[in-house]
Amino acid sequence: MADLSLRLEGAVARVVIDRPGKRNAMSLAMWRELPSLFAQAGQAKEVRVIVLQGANVEAFSAGADIGELVAHAASEQLAGAFMDTIEAATVAMTSCPKPIVAAISGDCMGGGVELAMACDVRLASRASRFAVPPARLGALYGFSSTRRLVNLVGPGRAKDLLFSGRQFDAEEAYAIGLLDQLHVAEAFDAAVEQYVAMLCQRARSSQSGAKTMVAAALGPLESEDATLRRLRLDNLLGEDLKEGASAFLEKRPASFR
Repeated sequence: MADLSLRLEGAVARVVIDRPGKRNAMSLAMWRELPSLFAQAGQAKEVRVIVLQGANVEAFSAGADIGELVAHAASEQLAGAFMDTIEAATVAMTSCPKPIVAAISGDCMGGGVELAMACDVRLASRASRFAVPPARLGALYGFSSTRRLVNLVGPGRAKDLLFSGRQFDAEEAYAIGLLDQLHVAEAFDAAVEQYVAMLCQRARSSQSGAKTMVAAALGPLESEDATLRRLRLDNLLGEDLKEGASAFLEKRPASFR
């Protein structure tokens, strides 16, 4: 079994982390493989939603492989390559046009939190545990991951988590905005599948467009630029809106192309 795999299940693609001996800690080889897996899922015509998950309930991901982190701190060239590999993986996720759902069960620490934050929506089991531990290791989150953390939980809470490296439970993660949904452990898998099934029924163009709009809203723009205006015009003139409006007026479920 590969440490990282892509499973295509009709409209749903699953990127599965399966390294149980390391509590799903991400090796550098796994970080390198992520862009290819998300590209494959993003380009597969039948795929509507991508789910990132651990292979078991014990861990989503315990973070980066610390042994490899130490080894790559031996030179500026190695350290730079390590940083660039993780950045490329998270950028591949945020730039993927399809919704990515993090299904978090068990440990979600360090690099695992970075992975979760690069997803579009985060669902978790109440049995999950979290930590942003760079200060415990003498390490530092990159700019992109730090910005995502600040956008989700605010600057004060981000500093608390980054300064302390403390562990916190899923209830707190939900309360501060790191999570979007929280479910009891016994119902977690069913809740994820129900949510993913709902996303698969919605308009793909609306979802990819919303992903672009949200990313732009978090950037420096003060108003809609020509690219975003074109995106909206294409949406208004497109087939998905025609089908959605017809379905609404005819009181039937929409069947998007």
